[in-house]
Amino acid sequence: MNERPTLERLFSPRSIAVVGASADLDKLTGRTVKALLNFGYEGQVYPVNPKYDTIGGLPALKDAAEIPEGTDVAVLSIPARLIPETLEKCGRKKIPFAVIYSSGFAETGDTTLQEKIVSVARRERIRVLGPNCQGFANFADNIPVTFSGALYNAPRPKTGNVAFVSQSGAFGFSSFGVGLDHGVRYRYVVTTGNQCDLDAVECAEHLILDPEVRLLMMYIEGLRDGEAFLDLVKNARARDIAVAILKAGRSPSAKE
Repeated sequence: MNERPTLERLFSPRSIAVVGASADLDKLTGRTVKALLNFGYEGQVYPVNPKYDTIGGLPALKDAAEIPEGTDVAVLSIPARLIPETLEKCGRKKIPFAVIYSSGFAETGDTTLQEKIVSVARRERIRVLGPNCQGFANFADNIPVTFSGALYNAPRPKTGNVAFVSQSGAFGFSSFGVGLDHGVRYRYVVTTGNQCDLDAVECAEHLILDPEVRLLMMYIEGLRDGEAFLDLVKNARARDIAVAILKAGRSPSAKE
């Protein structure tokens, strides 16, 4: 995509719209708003759902077309069929990033709808994390953009020096939880899902720019660009950042 915005606006946003947010903050679609409130996120949060006037004590917008122009990130937690139209509305509001939780795309074996959102995102100049991902958490700045149960009703973890990027959302946040139980202190956790645009390597390249990151961990199912991955490892080592990679799918059973 042309004129790519810096990933700083994705991972350290000053404003976040949550499209499809539920007023029941215990539901999956309400957890992102709840997590942001619990973590004391200092930016603007715009829940969007025509069913409610307020969500988590915040005024609820009725439609994505009402999101303030220039909002940094739109989180989309709505049925897959509604994603293309919603991305168009985000584009008209000059929103540079979308985090798509929704499933029902290429992981089903049918790539038609995913190809459509890629086309819309390119046209509207929106970078996409996902679809079919569990979002991310920036513990350095208290920004949890995820519905993961690993952060649901949990105390805010202490910030550490580990950046963890996982292609799988379920594996990423479940192993994050296991790591916490064993004393691992994270700075970032990012899940990339189907990687229709942003992939694990590009996200990791941004995270290692943080001078506080000392260990980069990655769970990878597949690579689009081997050279970019090798460059990432070289850049990490040049910064004296240790790198640990788990590549899935090497055994016969895992490849089936």
